[in-house]
Amino acid sequence: MSAPALIRPYPHPTPMTAEWKVLFFPHSGGSPASYKQFASCLAGSAQTAAVHYPGRAERYREPCFASVHALAEEVAEAFPAWCGEGPVLLFGHSLGAAIAYETIRRIPDQHRMILVASGHPAPSRQQLPPLDGPQDDPDRPVVELVRELGGEAPEILEHPALRTMFLPIIRADLAAHARYRPAPGSTIRCPVIALQGTADPLTDSEGMHAWAGHTQAAFHLHTFPGGHFFINGHVPRVADILRAAMRNHGALPADVRKNSGLGLESDLDFDCG
Repeated sequence: MSAPALIRPYPHPTPMTAEWKVLFFPHSGGSPASYKQFASCLAGSAQTAAVHYPGRAERYREPCFASVHALAEEVAEAFPAWCGEGPVLLFGHSLGAAIAYETIRRIPDQHRMILVASGHPAPSRQQLPPLDGPQDDPDRPVVELVRELGGEAPEILEHPALRTMFLPIIRADLAAHARYRPAPGSTIRCPVIALQGTADPLTDSEGMHAWAGHTQAAFHLHTFPGGHFFINGHVPRVADILRAAMRNHGALPADVRKNSGLGLESDLDFDCG
């Protein structure tokens, strides 16, 4: 898969001298459009792009992906052409966090990378509710889950035409997510920053802190008020955390930074306007 097809840069003006790049991995049913506000917030600080999953938008003729591992392989293959040799932060929300994690695992040089895992417990702690419904209403569990999680999808599902268009995409993404299992004992060698909504039904404190066991570098957890899509109500603060992480990457040795959060939350003085 070529980089232009799979990795879509955002058109926001960013100085070519910007050292960092940020790559967004969308949630189930999501697309690059889901993170354009975050990309706009980071304009001037980093070059931004998003992974464009198959089966939606311009890729609607392609089947949805069925395997997190297979998609991560594709992204890892396209990654060097987009990233070059500069540092990069991978931001994944929900399903996107699992794909971002598996992408990093497939990249040999991880020392100039950061993973931000949002709304997703550590890969070893993932557990989605059952998605198979009764014969007379097979979509019921998916629709109920989407409504519980919130975001934009519940409104879409209220419109018959949009529901027919988007529900199969959401179901396919959720099914791929539910099938995902990390390799036993797998870790990455770059810092992990976890973001959690305190009312998110898919995460808990123990599952989020378990990310520390999946990295050989620094780990820190930030919590926010809100449910599964808490990030949509905290775009400026999330962007501040990303900027601080890029600015302070490598400032402290991993053994000092592990679980400390030092250098990740100070001097958060940016605004998206």
